[in-house]
Amino acid sequence: MNSDTGFDLLIFDCDGTLVDSEYLNNLATIELLSEQGLPQYDLDYAYEHFIGMKFADLLKMVSMETGHVFPANITQRYIARAHALIPAYLRPIDGAAELISAAREKMKIAVASNGQRDNVFASLEMAGLLGFFDEKHILTGTDVKNGKPAPDLFLISAERQGVKPERCLVIEDSVTGTTGAVAAGMVVYGFTGAHQNPASYAKKLENAGASKVYNSLIHIRDALYQQK
Repeated sequence: MNSDTGFDLLIFDCDGTLVDSEYLNNLATIELLSEQGLPQYDLDYAYEHFIGMKFADLLKMVSMETGHVFPANITQRYIARAHALIPAYLRPIDGAAELISAAREKMKIAVASNGQRDNVFASLEMAGLLGFFDEKHILTGTDVKNGKPAPDLFLISAERQGVKPERCLVIEDSVTGTTGAVAAGMVVYGFTGAHQNPASYAKKLENAGASKVYNSLIHIRDALYQQK
């Protein structure tokens, strides 16, 4: 495939890019941390430091900072808690379906998320977006040893679809994901539409290597597909 957009594969992050799930993921995380006697990790801290992180890496970071030893079932408890919060808090990002629909007419599409596999699939399904994607092209943090900011998720996604990294465009809302995609040799468009402080976070995405930053998925669609 040789798209007139300049790209052959569009790789989406999930949380904060296709689905507005950052609040529920962070809420599930800080509730569990508080139950573990770590109430200093509040929502403000989570939005500043946890966005885009693989849950296992998040636990390692907290353990290094505090010396806390987490129980063996903490990941399963997180998955269950986040899943239970989905009906109340999850919604698709405005313009997600429109961008995906336009993209798949021009190029291949995929999802590469640091999230837990069950929660990523549940989020996409409840947001009405799962049907757009071939499930084998939805990669999550549990599918690789090294999640973002390592480039592994992105490189495997491109390899599975037979696309060179330089022909891939990645849509990312986190510094962690942007760093990984840039390391993979891909072009990154940053997205701030789900952030609490979009202007300040846009600068962080630019500093991480995003070539452009948008606060609307529709603006990304227009930039890619309405060129004269």
